Amino acid sequence: MQFPGLRGNRPRPCAKSSGFRFWRPAVAAVLAAGLDATAAYAGPKFAALTVDARNGKVLYASDIDGIRHPASLTKMMTLYLLFEDMSAGTLKLSSPITVSARCTGMAPSKLGVKAGGSITAETAMRALIVKSANDIACAVAETLGGSESAFAQRMTRTARSLGMSRTTFLNASGLPNPNQVTSARDMATLGLRLMRDHPQYYPYFNTRSFVFQGKTIKGHNRLLGSYEGADGIKTGYVAASGFNLVTSVRRGDKRLVGVVIGGKSGASRDAYMKQMLSQYFDDATGGQTIAAYAGSAKGAKPTDETETAAAGDTGATPAAKPPRKDAAAKRLAQRKNKAAQAKAAGTGAGEPAEQGDTEDGVDQMASLAAQAARPAKPAAAPVATGTATKAAEEAPQVETVPPPIPNGTVADAPSTAPSEQKTQAQQQADQARMATIAAGADGGWIISLGDYATKADATAVLQQMRKRSPDMLDGRTAQTVMVEKKGKITYRARFTGFDQASAAMACKTIKKQKAPCQPVGPS
Repeated sequence: MQFPGLRGNRPRPCAKSSGFRFWRPAVAAVLAAGLDATAAYAGPKFAALTVDARNGKVLYASDIDGIRHPASLTKMMTLYLLFEDMSAGTLKLSSPITVSARCTGMAPSKLGVKAGGSITAETAMRALIVKSANDIACAVAETLGGSESAFAQRMTRTARSLGMSRTTFLNASGLPNPNQVTSARDMATLGLRLMRDHPQYYPYFNTRSFVFQGKTIKGHNRLLGSYEGADGIKTGYVAASGFNLVTSVRRGDKRLVGVVIGGKSGASRDAYMKQMLSQYFDDATGGQTIAAYAGSAKGAKPTDETETAAAGDTGATPAAKPPRKDAAAKRLAQRKNKAAQAKAAGTGAGEPAEQGDTEDGVDQMASLAAQAARPAKPAAAPVATGTATKAAEEAPQVETVPPPIPNGTVADAPSTAPSEQKTQAQQQADQARMATIAAGADGGWIISLGDYATKADATAVLQQMRKRSPDMLDGRTAQTVMVEKKGKITYRARFTGFDQASAAMACKTIKKQKAPCQPVGPS
């Protein structure tokens, strides 16, 4: 994979700070024709940064001081202050965090605690990191600051004291506010300070899932477990920011912190981050210190990193002692039994993809299987390509739908209609062709499966399609998009992560099942 900012296998700042190009086979023909494909991969305000965590040296920079919107990267500061109060002894892991009625009204993503209910501070930490729960961010703010506005003022004061001169916080969640701003450099500094100032709590950022009220909540930081050495930190998305990510990666005694703000999609953002970080490990400095600022060696101090991977995706407290073998074996047996029951019932959940700040999750999980089992009634026919692009700009909420069970394990997927049945050889050929297309690069295309009266109906359609076409939709991100037109709200069902050829093939397959489908190209 090559990038326009790569020359001699190294990223360099692009001529324009507004974006970057991904050189991929899927867009080679477009570029050869002299057309600009930047819009397919980068938002209008792109910024990127790689910093050596040992000494604060900036190894790569692209508009790192430009003003950007943080989205859910905001929760990094919410967590910093939560860690700060726990380090000061005014709060414990077991301390209650009460969720007010105001907080329950926050837009998704939400943990779904009822008004007046409470969770522990430790659960709040996991909910913010894994679920990016806006209701819990609000609850933490009110518990620690008395009100969210007062807490936001403390967030901004703390940012200034850390050297984050371009950052202003107005809420604890990162939900859209035109005056809530930051920069890539400031976010890198905050990532460093989370490790430097609160090493005993930083391992929580490596948590990939946790259990809440009997349900397993899975995160959407794809680098964890897929990119060597990645152990945090946070993803984020709102329409004004694009797809954001702060990542810390440790290999041996070297550590880098990377920031990407304004990606066009979660996949392209992650790919850029991986490539950017990979190019600079040879230039990184070994050691045990963590810098205090992105761009300065001042304030670096030794930090204990021995527990970095302790949190993992087990839901265990990072500082806890390893459980006894007999207890661990018992829990493992219980998990296997629960997984087997879920598979038999058809209600298991696959790992969700990038889901942004408006991710739905716990609110959906309980009824997902029931929704997928009943047919959904379209509120309107599939929209045309131009309309879909415009509607995506109008939509204030994009919610990713996690697959009901891991892709490729559905045993009871509906069969093809008799008139469309093929020989085994033909089916194998089709599957091979679909797998080849699915393996291609993300070209910024989506497929729209129509607009529906309720989010539940849109979700059900997505779940049914993933069951019916697992080969074609494997690895694709399912989303519901709330669209408001002339005072009427509908919910668009769509899958993302296609190039033009794979989008056309997917819709061809779906239409054979008498379902609506429309490929939509990048704007």
